[in-house]
Amino acid sequence: MARISLILLLLGLMAAFGSCGGAASGRPAEGSEPESEPEVVENHDITMDGFELSLYPRGDSLRVTMAAPTTGWVAIGFDPTAAMKDADLMIGYFSGGEVFLRDDYGTGHTSHRADTELGGTSDLIDVTGSEEDGRTTISFTKLLSSGDEYDTELVPGSLHEVLLAYGEDGSDDFDEYHVWVVKVEIEL
Repeated sequence: MARISLILLLLGLMAAFGSCGGAASGRPAEGSEPESEPEVVENHDITMDGFELSLYPRGDSLRVTMAAPTTGWVAIGFDPTAAMKDADLMIGYFSGGEVFLRDDYGTGHTSHRADTELGGTSDLIDVTGSEEDGRTTISFTKLLSSGDEYDTELVPGSLHEVLLAYGEDGSDDFDEYHVWVVKVEIEL
């Protein structure tokens, strides 16, 4: 079973998805006060403030579904070292009947770039998505160990820090500021 602990980001860490590559607006993330006791959930499904995440290991890959109360972008990031630095990020949105999903790497505390721009590879397959009733849902599969230096090796049974975030309604790009972000600890 998976053990998931909720650790809300401290005020300084809220900038983790601050600009998501663009200029920050200076708005704080909702839920910015740390919880006194971490929440423990006994499965691979997380629902937090309207953000839903499902993680299902399948052999040598991981199926990820993320949904949030926005018509903008949604994102997940594995194992940042500080804010979003060094995180293996997946950020996407749905627009014009099409899903746009990018495999990114946290290049700084509040910045990220596509793996392919850094000399890595895009390792996301089986991408699907939708936008209905003010919610964006994106699903994809990623290898647990892709061999790309910009991807985190995900080991079943081990703990991983995971960033979850989404942008405001209409932020159909990879650069807008987040309106919600949280960090959780997950045992795959």
